Amino acid sequence: MKAAELDALVDHYLPVLVTAGDFARTIQGGVHSAGQKSGPNAWAEAVTDADLAIQGFVEVATLARDSRLGFFGEESAQSSIARYFNPDAATVIYLDPVNGTFLYQSQQDNWDIILSISHAGRLLASISYMPVSGQFYLAVEHRGALTGHRNSPSLASMHALHTQSGSRVCLTYQAPDVMQAIGNHYQAFDLVADYRPGETVDNLNELFTGRLDAFACHGGDLLDWGAMGYIVSHAGGVCSKLDGTALDGLQNFSGEGQSDMLVSASPAIHRQILSLLN
Repeated sequence: MKAAELDALVDHYLPVLVTAGDFARTIQGGVHSAGQKSGPNAWAEAVTDADLAIQGFVEVATLARDSRLGFFGEESAQSSIARYFNPDAATVIYLDPVNGTFLYQSQQDNWDIILSISHAGRLLASISYMPVSGQFYLAVEHRGALTGHRNSPSLASMHALHTQSGSRVCLTYQAPDVMQAIGNHYQAFDLVADYRPGETVDNLNELFTGRLDAFACHGGDLLDWGAMGYIVSHAGGVCSKLDGTALDGLQNFSGEGQSDMLVSASPAIHRQILSLLN
């Protein structure tokens, strides 16, 4: 895919995500559950009307732009539109309509919408949009990592994004072995078991604010954790598997793919945590 084509796709979706986020915020106070997915905990099982509606909206915006595009969303199993996409498309749009549905449903602020673009299986761009703050965090292959605000949802208005480190805080998910290995050097806690609303870190975007130094998991979804790792790796951080090898899922991207991963705010932090783990 040519750089100009990728830029045009990203620019198409930025205002779409703003509208989707405005809708989600409007109904958040009275949002209804849309059932429950199978999963190991309440964070993985939560699904609301907002998840389904946002996915439908982005599906429509995708088909209206180019019917040759492929699409995969976290709620595709419940979608009535998914059948209209080209299953053999070279360029595929991936969507987590509400990343952190448990947070959203619990009336918290730190949830986001994550959209990624791949071509020939390789991830080329990922966008995290946080509707409450109106902030974008994204990475585009030939542009690096960028950030901007909902008031100007275009690549031309974005500026460089960099990770910030120094908190000595590590967020984990389904990784008690990591917590044990690094506990004497980092304040390590589990996203689910140790969650305290408004107190603990609950989103990888905190790698850009200085509140979080690293994230580690077993069986993390590439659709959200992997997409965030892609952004971090372009913003000065590092993303790999827990043994330090490359996260090959980003070069052979799948919306249903999972992997263990370590995402760090800096190469130095990454090296230290890998040393502690090994």
